Amino acid sequence: MEPWGLSGPEFLQLYWVGLALAVLVSIVVRVRVRAGHSTQPVRSLDMDELAYLAGGPRRVVETSIARLLTAGELRTSRRGTVQVTSTTQSLNAVDRAVITDSQRYTNRTVNLMIPAVAKEGVVTGIGRRLEDMGLLVNPDVVKSAVRKGSIALWVLLAIGIARWVNGIAIGAAVGWLTLQLVLTGLLILLLTRRGKNVMRTGKGNDVLAAARTSNSSKARAGTLDEVMYTGAAGAVLFGGLVVYPDLAVRSSLLASSGSGTYSTSTYSSCSSSSSSCSSGSSCGGGGGCGGGCGGGS
Repeated sequence: MEPWGLSGPEFLQLYWVGLALAVLVSIVVRVRVRAGHSTQPVRSLDMDELAYLAGGPRRVVETSIARLLTAGELRTSRRGTVQVTSTTQSLNAVDRAVITDSQRYTNRTVNLMIPAVAKEGVVTGIGRRLEDMGLLVNPDVVKSAVRKGSIALWVLLAIGIARWVNGIAIGAAVGWLTLQLVLTGLLILLLTRRGKNVMRTGKGNDVLAAARTSNSSKARAGTLDEVMYTGAAGAVLFGGLVVYPDLAVRSSLLASSGSGTYSTSTYSSCSSSSSSCSSGSSCGGGGGCGGGCGGGS
């Protein structure tokens, strides 16, 4: 007698069909979330908002650090620490948060400062503004969509496991079904995995692309005005601290985090002549440019 009224090959065929449909549902749900539903027009984005759009809250803090180094309000050491100078005059809210964090701790390292300041309200508020403009997807919405999109896969996996257990019990061949279960598990891991960075909507990708390609000319109407994102902060905005144009400063900033802990970007970066620091001295910011059938038969 065939379990569940289905032969092994019949169940395997139905499982393949169900798996394809479940994957399709998961993809459609994710695409719909990224589409965004905001009808609010997109105004010109300032540097902090564009940094958040490019790399999330961490990128905002990295850009602020680069800006303060260029202005001479922060200095670095070879040990990867940053200290506030005596000329702290910045009125930017994110810059003030970075300065306050640096003043609170002695020899503050950037790999400790960045996640701490990234949780500050002045930074998270930027993300909420971008969500309101339909450029980013709220993290809670992303989590909900991931859960809903994976329900069909989890149901299919449960049915497959039940059939697999039944096949083992009656001594049926379950080789192909085992393969299907492993594949289903891998797909669940892949489709429910969320990246570390923020999820941009289609509109958000368009705005970011416009900022990249139209940095020195007027962007498309309704996105960005003619703005120049120049200097070290402009380079870090798109690529993170790993593209800070001054080699000596970049090496100092990344010293406390080992190598490669900061995310890289495919955006082009520019080079600058490097300054060097003698042992124990500090350096400031630099300039830059913009087998058998189975299934439990």
